[in-house]
Amino acid sequence: MTAYDEQFLSRVFDSVSDPFAIYDRNFRIVRVNQTLLTLFNLSAEQVVGRYCYELFYNRTATCENCHVKEVFENGESRMLEKRIPIPDGGERIFEVHSYPIKDEKGITIQAVEHSRDITERKSLEDKLKASKEFSDQIINSITDSLIVVDPSTYQIIQANDAFHSRLGLAPPSALGKRCHEIILNYPKPCMESGIQCPMEETIRTKQPALSDKIYPDAEGEDRMLAVSTYPILDAKGRLNSIIRLERDVTEKRNMEEALAFRSKELQRTQHQLETLFETSRQVNAKNSLVELVDFIQEISQKIFPDSDFLLLLLDALNQDILGLEGCRPSVVEPLHRMKQRLNQSGLVPEFIHSLQNFREPHIVGPEYNNNTPPFCNVISENYTNWFGLPISSPQQCIGFFTLASPVSQEYSREDMHFFLTLFSQIAGHVRHLIVYESEISLLKQKADKRPSYGKIIGQSDEMQNIYELIDLISGSDATVLITGENGTGKELIAQAIHRQSDRNNGPFVVANCSAYSPTLLESELFGHEKGAFTGAIKRKMGRIERAQGGILFLDEIGDISPATQVLLLRFLQDHCFERVGGEETMEADVRVLAATNQDLFQEAEAGRFRSDLYYRLNVVTLHLPPLCDRKEDIPLLCKHFLEIYSLKEGKEIHSFSPSAMQILMDHEWPGNVRQLENAISYAVILTQGNVIELRHLPQFLKLSASEPSSTSLADNEQRLILGVLQESKWNKHEAARRLEISRSTLYSKIRRYGLEKGADAV
Repeated sequence: MTAYDEQFLSRVFDSVSDPFAIYDRNFRIVRVNQTLLTLFNLSAEQVVGRYCYELFYNRTATCENCHVKEVFENGESRMLEKRIPIPDGGERIFEVHSYPIKDEKGITIQAVEHSRDITERKSLEDKLKASKEFSDQIINSITDSLIVVDPSTYQIIQANDAFHSRLGLAPPSALGKRCHEIILNYPKPCMESGIQCPMEETIRTKQPALSDKIYPDAEGEDRMLAVSTYPILDAKGRLNSIIRLERDVTEKRNMEEALAFRSKELQRTQHQLETLFETSRQVNAKNSLVELVDFIQEISQKIFPDSDFLLLLLDALNQDILGLEGCRPSVVEPLHRMKQRLNQSGLVPEFIHSLQNFREPHIVGPEYNNNTPPFCNVISENYTNWFGLPISSPQQCIGFFTLASPVSQEYSREDMHFFLTLFSQIAGHVRHLIVYESEISLLKQKADKRPSYGKIIGQSDEMQNIYELIDLISGSDATVLITGENGTGKELIAQAIHRQSDRNNGPFVVANCSAYSPTLLESELFGHEKGAFTGAIKRKMGRIERAQGGILFLDEIGDISPATQVLLLRFLQDHCFERVGGEETMEADVRVLAATNQDLFQEAEAGRFRSDLYYRLNVVTLHLPPLCDRKEDIPLLCKHFLEIYSLKEGKEIHSFSPSAMQILMDHEWPGNVRQLENAISYAVILTQGNVIELRHLPQFLKLSASEPSSTSLADNEQRLILGVLQESKWNKHEAARRLEISRSTLYSKIRRYGLEKGADAV
């Protein structure tokens, strides 16, 4: 080789952009190109004659599995990837190719090593791999079945776990299979088999397609699937692949079919509902029980002309069956015969008790598999066909309705449910008329009775007896024990006795025995001398002394201590006492009235109250009944408190709405008259008009009225809309969202029902 050729080859060798090195048989570097020197910041003198492992890896021994050594030993080319540190402190990945240089005899005399920097390529490959794994995770997280199909071959190039699961396959066994083979088990594509396929439509139009198809699942059961196909186009608009999604809509389609069937059923009953609405409106317009019952009987005769009409309604006190006198004979005569048979069989108490156990309106009859009460056997024994249903108002069951025929009579379920719904709608109005007419009757019967006695309000028989007893005992000086629950007005009775007695010009002194400790109570009753105990800086006159010539009222007498009981017993015996810390015996002309909410007889039997004191106190006993035992007095009490608190608040409130009065009448009032007074005071404060409505009453009363009084479609819709508006604080946008209707529809219904803030649900 000439010098010129040598120079030319050197220039070519140095111009190569990849690092090159030549090794001799001793694995020493004999030549490198300029690219390698530049990359590792070395000179030719630093490289030539050196081993690669000491030059690049800073080692004193040869590398294990040296690829240059293998080239010399095997005489074959080698390729591997190596990570080599570079002078800037980093590390680069090289794809190293080693080639043998052989002589004429085929013996390897030198080895050439060509390295290519693939660091960036490896980084991109790692990113691509991570992206592929992330893409697979996203696709497999989709719960719908998904595959990606090559449109030219119909081969599945990607499939998620949901698709494999639907076909009962293990991933990734679907890959590489043709979609028509694996899904339908057809050898040819759908178009060639004459099958309509959304993917074929996407191939033809390059547009998404949607179709409902029935496919068998892994168990062979047919399922309705909504199949969607989406084209994936390349930069030139050519169809590259197709995404195919399957969603199981079997249950949804079944539900749609069921709803369509139900819609037809509702259309068939629409006329009956309209009739029911009009009938309910006419019934609720009746202002007397006689008119209402006669009207319902007319309706039943039009539907079932050969049936007896039996309406067993309880009276206002739920103690007996109303006779419905004044109604037409076709109502009264069957009713009287049935009442007579129930009385003879002794089932009237059982009938009343059974009604109390009816919680929900339902139909009773031989065609229904429910427990028939014994009284129904008496009702039905002379009839061939019959059905009945309890009549329930929001708070209680108020009666039982029966249609019965002595001849064969078919009662259709639609007609029976018509009466069930009708009575559910009008039960509240029926109960209102029963209570109202009972109140009117009682007022007429008791027109000659005293409605009050001083500040005591009540016209019931119990209160009349108490008024008479007050008149009898007021002129005496006998000790009186007034008993009754808290809030019944025991102090008002004591004040009434004082006003009626000969001592009405004397003082009326009250001592609340439960308000003081035993020591303080003794001082309060009998007084004390100066220095009698710590803090007694002067003489104090007790309540007995202050009551001289008048009446001492000992409230909550059952709470006094045994020591005080002894002192009080002595005073009741001889009207003498000493002040605490004093020695002078004093005499007082005082009449004693005592009150308690306890059973002092039982307390004395248990040893917690002195029996001799009990008998001293119990000369005359006057017991006040709880308010729940004299509910006929509630309207009078309400009117009395309404007048007092309307005047106090400067308002002109005249009355209570029927629904408000009904709730006041139905409540049990565990706090008695005091609780009722507080409730009226609360309502007066909240009322802005001249009538107290249900919404003005305290919450504990409104809770008892929370059950709907009607099941009509219009009333239920009104109640639902009003309830949602109240829950959303009249935010109409939020209310429309909860009701799943548009705001314009909501506004229309608000206007239709006349809804406004503060309104009560029907």
